[in-house]
Amino acid sequence: MKQVLILNGDPEKTAATSHLVHAYRNGVEAAGGHVKEIYIIDLIFNSNKQFNNRGTELEPDLKRALDLIAWSNHVVLFCPVYLSSIPTRIKGFFDRIFMPDQVFLSKNQNISNNFSGKSARIISILDKETFEYWKTDKKVTYLSIKRNVFENCRFSPVHTSTIGQLYSLENDYSKKWLRKLESFGSKIM
Repeated sequence: MKQVLILNGDPEKTAATSHLVHAYRNGVEAAGGHVKEIYIIDLIFNSNKQFNNRGTELEPDLKRALDLIAWSNHVVLFCPVYLSSIPTRIKGFFDRIFMPDQVFLSKNQNISNNFSGKSARIISILDKETFEYWKTDKKVTYLSIKRNVFENCRFSPVHTSTIGQLYSLENDYSKKWLRKLESFGSKIM
């Protein structure tokens, strides 16, 4: 049975993101999977990475988040992108929870990772300015999460989806994405 963790990175908890998350969740549950959700904005932690890569004690919310990541088979990040950048709270979450001594086991300078066998999906929700940037460059900073976090921690495969600005939840573009996300959820990809 698939166990899916949804990381909701929307700092404003907008209705659009909630509907997208709900569609994905419906797909997973229809396929018989279990879903747990974390609102990153609700977690209580210091988002500043301190002392370079020397670990600091994780706050209780981050410990629970790390436990849920270990519990899951598949992690889905809903990540708004504003002005070609991810919210600092998401960046701080990943900086803190994926510190080398938190997720890696070190033996004789060989680093092995305990997240292999898990898959991930990043769903980027772009604002108007970022959507224009995306059309010209096709790259936004969320790729740093894909490469530097998920792939570096041996999540595989890591799928990405990019959604342009949702002006309304009633237009054809939004409805198409709701159907698509429910389909992704039912396939648990």
